[in-house]
Amino acid sequence: MSDIKSIQRLLVVQALYELSINENRSQTPINEIFANIVEQTDYKKKINNSNLKFAEKIYEGVMENIDEINKILKVSMNKKIKINTMDKLLISIFRSAIYEILFLDNVTKKIVISEYLLIANRFFGNNETALINGVLDNLQNS
Repeated sequence: MSDIKSIQRLLVVQALYELSINENRSQTPINEIFANIVEQTDYKKKINNSNLKFAEKIYEGVMENIDEINKILKVSMNKKIKINTMDKLLISIFRSAIYEILFLDNVTKKIVISEYLLIANRFFGNNETALINGVLDNLQNS
């Protein structure tokens, strides 16, 4: 994962996850959260000359459309899987991907799905990755 957009997608997922487990950070500007994540990882070698406009766009889009994204996710999930018991990192991946697939016009949906599957593979095993693939593929086809 070395493409600047790929890293920015990962950065958004990590920021959403951080906010989901630490509500005290909700008042922190997103640029500060991004900077903190970049500083603690090896991303600074890869994005030090890059601005984070793409990451900001995804993050702001998710936050502006969070209620609708959550409804879409809930409808898209198997009835056996409850969102409120799902891993917060998994939800963060879903939210970012759903935003890109359904709210951005200038993205190739297959690439977006592929990108988020790569992110999922960094943190999860085959079961979660297959779940993400199935849900996002269904979104793509709807």
